[in-house]
Amino acid sequence: MNTHAWINAKSPVPNDLGLALPGDLPLFEVLIVVGFILHIIFVNIMVAGTVSAVFNEVKGILRKNIVYDKLASKLATQISIFKSMAVVLGVAPLLIISAIYTQFFYPSTILIGKMWLALIPLLIIAFLSLYVYKFTWERWRNRKKLHLAFGLLGMVILLFVPLLFITNVASMLQPELWTQSRGFWSSLFTIPTIWQRYMHFIAASFAVMGMFMYGWGSRKQAEDKGNNPVWFEYALYGKKMAALFTVLQLAAGPLLLVSMDKHVRSMFMGGSLFHTCLLLLSILLAMVLCWLLLKLIKKDNKRVFVTSLTILLIVVSLMSWIRHEVRELYLAPYMEVAPRTLSK
Repeated sequence: MNTHAWINAKSPVPNDLGLALPGDLPLFEVLIVVGFILHIIFVNIMVAGTVSAVFNEVKGILRKNIVYDKLASKLATQISIFKSMAVVLGVAPLLIISAIYTQFFYPSTILIGKMWLALIPLLIIAFLSLYVYKFTWERWRNRKKLHLAFGLLGMVILLFVPLLFITNVASMLQPELWTQSRGFWSSLFTIPTIWQRYMHFIAASFAVMGMFMYGWGSRKQAEDKGNNPVWFEYALYGKKMAALFTVLQLAAGPLLLVSMDKHVRSMFMGGSLFHTCLLLLSILLAMVLCWLLLKLIKKDNKRVFVTSLTILLIVVSLMSWIRHEVRELYLAPYMEVAPRTLSK
């Protein structure tokens, strides 16, 4: 039995909610894309920034180089700001997705209920660990193992938490797999796109963080007239990381595409002119971005950086838009059986 026939015969999606949307659907669709863009940029910086701080502290310990230690300290300080922005800006998209995709989002949330409820205590532990990590940098300078343990704890949790969101979102797109789900851990290996989405997210996080580090480090270098080696290493690390993970994105993206449902995949591979052009534009811009970042590694150039940053923001926006289109394509057959109730 094909997917559409199965849906018509036995859909697991609730169709008797009777809830009216508290506004216009097109407006909500715009808001969820814009809200997600603002949210994900700060999440990218928070996750990749935490990993970079821990990595550079370890690098400083192994090489006995205070420059890397100071670089890591500056990252830890910045992360405390960005994690607050990431949480605040995540409220809007979470509320909107639960409003316009109610019959899909709530069942998928219930299926991973225990781990979803663990989200708040996990974030509390991560944030407290990172606060200790930040404020004890000088006090525990001679107790590096203890200090590093708090950074590692926060880092591991922040690398794990995105899997909760990705599993929930991937699960809501394929209600036909709900009956096979046995909770969060089972879903990780039941839903086909989860790990590809996670790879795509991680690569994007380090690419965005790299651009931020290069821009911020270059600015601080100019202010200090190149006298502070920390900012030089900060900017150098940033542009190398941005280039490396932007190239990796070109591999992660296709892996995610081929893991999608055949119908959805075909729409982005010639089945729909609109969807195909949207994907091709994002790929072409990503390739141009790779070329610009490789130029930036060879020689610092403000114009090249500004152009790269502009293209990166456009690519992030396009990918967020594509993400919404993928969601709509996945859920379209179910909407015929259980349409969302529009505002009255």
